[in-house]
Amino acid sequence: MLDRDFAEKFIDRVTRYTEYNVNIMDERGIIIASCDKARFGQYHEVAYRLVTGTEEIADTTGMSFPNVLPGINMVIATGGVREGVVGVTGVPDEVRPVALMVKMAFETMLKYERQQEEQRRRANKKEHFIYLLTQVENADPALLREMARDLGYPEEMVRAPILLKTHPCEASELLKLLRNGPLHTNRDFSFALDDSHVLVFKGFQQQNKTINAAYRDFLTDYLSPVKGRAQAYIGSFQDTYPQYCYGYRHCRWLEERFPEANEPVFFYGNLSAYLREAIPLRELQHAFSVCRSQMSPERRRSFCETVGALIETNYHFPEAAERLFIHKNTLVYRYNAIKQDLGIDPLASAADRALLEAFYSYLLRTRKPESD
Repeated sequence: MLDRDFAEKFIDRVTRYTEYNVNIMDERGIIIASCDKARFGQYHEVAYRLVTGTEEIADTTGMSFPNVLPGINMVIATGGVREGVVGVTGVPDEVRPVALMVKMAFETMLKYERQQEEQRRRANKKEHFIYLLTQVENADPALLREMARDLGYPEEMVRAPILLKTHPCEASELLKLLRNGPLHTNRDFSFALDDSHVLVFKGFQQQNKTINAAYRDFLTDYLSPVKGRAQAYIGSFQDTYPQYCYGYRHCRWLEERFPEANEPVFFYGNLSAYLREAIPLRELQHAFSVCRSQMSPERRRSFCETVGALIETNYHFPEAAERLFIHKNTLVYRYNAIKQDLGIDPLASAADRALLEAFYSYLLRTRKPESD
């Protein structure tokens, strides 16, 4: 069905370049746009017969139908479907090439306009789809899958979310680089969240979808086109759309925790810290409030610095001491004091290490800046 506003805009352009009277009729034979404004809304019998018949062109010279003037009328068709008629009033032999040119121009513009509209609809649908995926925890699974099918995103594969914080380029430039990369496929979907963030849900081949070194190498290679232009935070694997919001949430947690990172940061490489922070604070309060109250603010500060460095270096004492800018023997002294105070041996016991790190998490979450 032809759009009246579009037809009128087309006629406005036509009047700039020709003095011929051009009419656009819809599938009912009604004139919906004309260089002669008085003809708007009139019924055109010949146009109706062309739309509903088999002829492509009609010379109206000598016809006595109401509102039909001498000239040439041609069918407007897109995709093999007759949608209307363009007519040019005048001497048939004179206006025939004009009518053909107007017909071709109208069909070309109509096709382009509809392609643009389809892209706008798809963009809006994709934007809503991404909103549901990332922001709505209990989104309707059936709706998500229906929208995904319409957008051409199959669910039956594992994907990992990748949040990219851009620097120094803009999000649009980053998207272009990624999409032109050798490992980006039409099963991956990517979009700009804002001017400085891009989110990608990257699909995995069968052999890369487990938590091992292969997936890290695969994603590092995928991100190579934007290396040095963005910081990447890779969330958890997901294989059902209702769970994607959790993978995105893990990306955001990584960004908050490692804002100054220079290499891709993987959620599974920091799972222990995430789980510690996921424990409700009241549970930690019940377990450690007494221990905390028996430590001075300075003692708590030293404890957090020491344990934090040990955790970050996987309890590698020389590296941890270097991070703290202290001698290794000083670090060993601090560590032994912690062992004695808590009656634990984290290097010898996994349970003791879990206790130490849970207490460390509690102190971090209850630390008051004014007491530091």
